This record gives sequence, C-alpha cells and structure tokens, in this order.
Amino acid sequence: MPYTIIFLLFFCSYTFALDGEDKVSRASINQKVSVSTDEWPPFRIANRSGGFTGFDIDLLGAITEITNLQFNVKRTPWSRALKQLQHNQVDMMTGLAYTQDRALYIDYIEPPYFVCQPAFYIQTSLKKEITTYNELYQYKIGYVLQSVYFEPFDSDTKMRRHGVVTESQLIGMAAKGRVELFIGSDCQVDYEISQQELWGVLSKVEYQPEQSNALYLGISKQQNIHGLAKKLSNALIELQRSGQLQVMKNRYFPDTSTIK
Repeated sequence: MPYTIIFLLFFCSYTFALDGEDKVSRASINQKVSVSTDEWPPFRIANRSGGFTGFDIDLLGAITEITNLQFNVKRTPWSRALKQLQHNQVDMMTGLAYTQDRALYIDYIEPPYFVCQPAFYIQTSLKKEITTYNELYQYKIGYVLQSVYFEPFDSDTKMRRHGVVTESQLIGMAAKGRVELFIGSDCQVDYEISQQELWGVLSKVEYQPEQSNALYLGISKQQNIHGLAKKLSNALIELQRSGQLQVMKNRYFPDTSTIK
C-alpha cells in the first residue's frame, strides 16, 4: 500500500478519535441536571431574584467543579417537588431524608452530605419541662408537611399536629404565641433562631430523640442516565476526602452545643 494512503488512513482515524473524545467531553460539560427544592435556610436561602444561595448551592457548585454537571435549580414547594421527582418531571432534589416509600422512586446518593437531629422547641415563657416522649401528647405540635422526623412520631396517629409548609412559619408562629411546641431539624431551626435572635423567646426542650436524619442528594430512578448517580457519589466522596465539605459546613454551622 502506498505510504500516502497509509498516512491518510492514519490521519483520518486519529482525527475521528479526537472528534469522538471531543464529543464525549462536550457532552459531559453540557450535561444538565434539573433540581427542584424549597427554601430551607441555611441549606437553601431564597434571594430576591427568585433563586437560592446557601449550603446546598455551594455544594452543587463544588460538584460542578469536579464533574462539569450543570445544575438548574428551581424553587418548588417541597411536596410538589417530591411529586415531580416521582413522576420523572425533574432529575434531582437536595436535602432528602430517607424513607422506604420515597426509595421506590428515588435513588439516594451515597454518602449523605449532612446529618441532622430532630428536636422540639417551646416558648420559653411557658417554662414547662418535657423530658419524655409521652409528655408530648398534651400539646398540639407544629410540624412541616411531608417531612420525616423519627419513629414513632412520624406514624403516631394519636399525636395532635398542626402542619405548615416551612419551618420558618413554625418559628414565627411560636415566637408570636400561636403554637406552643413544634418539631424541627436542629441544623436548620438552630440556625434560623440564631439569625432572628429569638433564643430566650424560644428554647429547646430537654427531651431529645435518639434518631438522626441523614440528608441526601436524590435522583429520579428513571433519570440515572450517563452515570449520573456515580458521578454525584464520586464527587461527594472527593469533597469529604479533601476536607472541602467540612469547610462549607463550618461556614454555615457554628458550634451550637451550648444552646439550650
């Protein structure tokens, strides 16, 4: 075979290979991931433009730097976001606690990126000590709809409840005396009470459930395309290994161990 033909064949093959790699690279760079989630400071802090800042947004930005995934975050009421994920109308949610029902339609990305604990909060002026679970029955307890706290509370049909859309509403209602007692995730409620300087008006009760709630990224089981779950998992592992995840946590969550 003449050398000219051999060279042309080699050149064409090499050019095709480069072009293929370039297409793969561009696909990775341009891979879009739609995210529905609701306000939940300091994880998602709503801004005036209709978007979010906060811990979860910083986390997604760090994942983008590792993976080139592009996240399109849209503010959606929590219960509606779950339905969108269930019906494959959105790719991903952040700040998800694990439940068996949700796991039917959500792939939870390991490892979890944060761990919170459920806690109960009361008007300080009531000066009522609550040290056991059974003492909760004397109150109508405020909670966030579609939230997961702990068992037996979540499935306790004898517990009197008042459901609202966000924990911010609960804090405001308690501060104004419209609800005596409410439950929330300590990592979020402690932050918001501190931001509003409401310690003294509100207090944590002594009773503390032993359970903790890990927070996950979760994707629709029908949307695990192009190895999305693996990319997200590897990025979280890298952020933990490098210490970058802890740096982000320290930015939003100072030591609250002395809060009562």
